[in-house]
Amino acid sequence: MLKNILSRIGQMIIVLFVLSTITFILMKLTPGDPISKILHLDVANISNEQIKATKEKLGLNQPILIQYIQWLGQIIRLNFGKSYQTGEPVINELIYYTPTTLVIALCTIILVFVVAVPLGIIAAKYYHTWIDTIIRTVTSFTVSMPSFFLGTLLIYIFSQKFGLLPSSGVDSIAGYILPITSLSIGMSAYYVRLMRSSLVELYQSKEVKASRLRGMSERYILWEDLFKPAIIPIITVLGMSIGSLIGGTVVIENLFGIPGVGRFLVDSIRARDYPVVQGAVIMIGCFVVLANTISDLLLLWIDPKRRYLNLKHKNNGDGQGGAPL
Repeated sequence: MLKNILSRIGQMIIVLFVLSTITFILMKLTPGDPISKILHLDVANISNEQIKATKEKLGLNQPILIQYIQWLGQIIRLNFGKSYQTGEPVINELIYYTPTTLVIALCTIILVFVVAVPLGIIAAKYYHTWIDTIIRTVTSFTVSMPSFFLGTLLIYIFSQKFGLLPSSGVDSIAGYILPITSLSIGMSAYYVRLMRSSLVELYQSKEVKASRLRGMSERYILWEDLFKPAIIPIITVLGMSIGSLIGGTVVIENLFGIPGVGRFLVDSIRARDYPVVQGAVIMIGCFVVLANTISDLLLLWIDPKRRYLNLKHKNNGDGQGGAPL
């Protein structure tokens, strides 16, 4: 377990280094000049001396390689710099906006599990009945709907048409309902189908038939032979789809006017606020890698045999085990 954690930490460092480098390069290649945004050159009459002084103050007059080395040195010290727009430390800005995004993402994951697992079990239990047909029809329809379309539709129905829920902001718990629902519907449909297909296959497996022949209780069969093997692909795919969930959160926050990291990131990209964009991307990368690490640890806890298989695979790769025939 400890080796897996240390291995993940090493992978996270490499991923974040590559991600930060790509982000830095892309921001430098993006058309536009942060100085024009900072000094409002489109509406104000600013002298060349002021422009030059501002560039020197922000270090933008240095060669790109020097800028990158200086920025990388700051990141190593966990210093993301200061925002060009507000002058506040980037880390303080991210701490302010992050909780809202985390609440939306975590509640979405919880809702997906609460909806997808029971519906997947029901669809598999009543395989090829009218119940299964209804569930498959609904999920086939909703899985292809993008979150921004669902969000727009929900705003029209529940905010504009009936006035039941707010269409923007998260000043109360009610403000979270539509954004979380918009993200959850499409994801839930996908995981319902994944859970159903896994269980349908497991119902016909030799393990289930052998357990029934041994006289095992249905409760044991449901947990050991059906639920635990079926939940493994759910956790695996969910860990890999955290990045897509974060991307959906960015869209939803802008659609619903939610002051989260996603909206803050988009506003900073428009303002060419390099330190904020780079810091936000690194933080999101940390969350994605952390989510994948938690997913792997959950799989090891649910299925301890994976530890043996991973160790055996490493030994074979190191030449300590026999090559498979």
